[in-house]
Amino acid sequence: MDKSRHPPDPGRNLTRVSDFFSADLDADLAIATVEQQIADAQERAERAAELRRQIDAVRGVATSPRREVTVTVDAAGRLAAVELTDAASHLPSRDLGRLIVHTANEAQRRAGEKALDLASEAFGADSPTVAHLRGELDRPAPSADTTIAI
Repeated sequence: MDKSRHPPDPGRNLTRVSDFFSADLDADLAIATVEQQIADAQERAERAAELRRQIDAVRGVATSPRREVTVTVDAAGRLAAVELTDAASHLPSRDLGRLIVHTANEAQRRAGEKALDLASEAFGADSPTVAHLRGELDRPAPSADTTIAI
């Protein structure tokens, strides 16, 4: 036994030969535990990176009930596209604005649900990451009447 590699614990009384082997087994178990923790962390990091790639590709699309407006957003709810039909130009501007906001909120909800499904597959439905995303998705969308100063 190489005592420099596994020095005996000064607080432990090693009086039998079996105590020396036990100390080596304890060290081997500790090393194996740390190695497994590292492997688990690497796997979680790989899953997180893959999830990030998948979520970056998520798009939510919604179309208004009479098909005047179609909105596409990314997983974070950022607008990617707004398409208006000729029928949209016949709506009063205030109504059109509300319709765009309502349709964008629906597209964002759909994108959020897709992201939540992906996170649930990657980390499990009960994970803290999924719980956080679910909480974000459950937050009410801003009202179309909300005024934001720019």
